[in-house]
Amino acid sequence: MPRFLSDEWFEKVRELNEASRSIDIAPAMRDIVVNLTVSTPAGEVLMCLDRGFMVKGHGPSPDVRMSMPADYALAILVRGDWSAGMKGWVRRRIKLSGDMRKLIPLQVRSPTSDEEALRRRIEAFTE
Repeated sequence: MPRFLSDEWFEKVRELNEASRSIDIAPAMRDIVVNLTVSTPAGEVLMCLDRGFMVKGHGPSPDVRMSMPADYALAILVRGDWSAGMKGWVRRRIKLSGDMRKLIPLQVRSPTSDEEALRRRIEAFTE
């Protein structure tokens, strides 16, 4: 199983993204681009949550920029624990900048069944 945030992991995520381009994505997720800088023991990893799809590297025009440790990124993006985001922000482990009006709806949204299925497929192969 590929380790979270490894090149192999991003490649498997990319393959799933390509096969899932037509899935139903909730409007709050479909309307936001978030650049994430994830700190790991090996250094920083740049990624983007681009309209509901995780991709390697930063996007050119994000609505929001976030930085966080890898354990929070794993909990939120792969395990589906969106409450970890608020906990991390309160503990000052997650830093945010940009258009918060676009980010706040993500805390109260429910993922579509398609989004949840994609997340579970990613979780299933993530170490």
